[in-house]
Amino acid sequence: MQDFVEQLRANLPPIISGTAIDGLTGNAICWATIQNKRSRGEIPDECFVRSGPRVLVLRDPFLDWWGATLRPVGETKAHHTPVPRTGRRSAHKDALQGTE
Repeated sequence: MQDFVEQLRANLPPIISGTAIDGLTGNAICWATIQNKRSRGEIPDECFVRSGPRVLVLRDPFLDWWGATLRPVGETKAHHTPVPRTGRRSAHKDALQGTE
């Protein structure tokens, strides 16, 4: 994981326009999601600076934070059995019983 973050660090400029981050990261980091997390206080303020109306992302503190959020896929798999939506199963059964 850390190799991936270091590759981004080597290829991204030190300051990134927030609106450009999607394209610069191959859509691995989505600016709309970053804005939502930022508004909820989930990302440290030191990852950003403002230039007039623009919000700029400071590469190194941001990648330090972002890299800490990454997990291997196997660790994040949800283990659950899907539950049918209410009424779906009984309606389906009723329809089948009506055709027999």
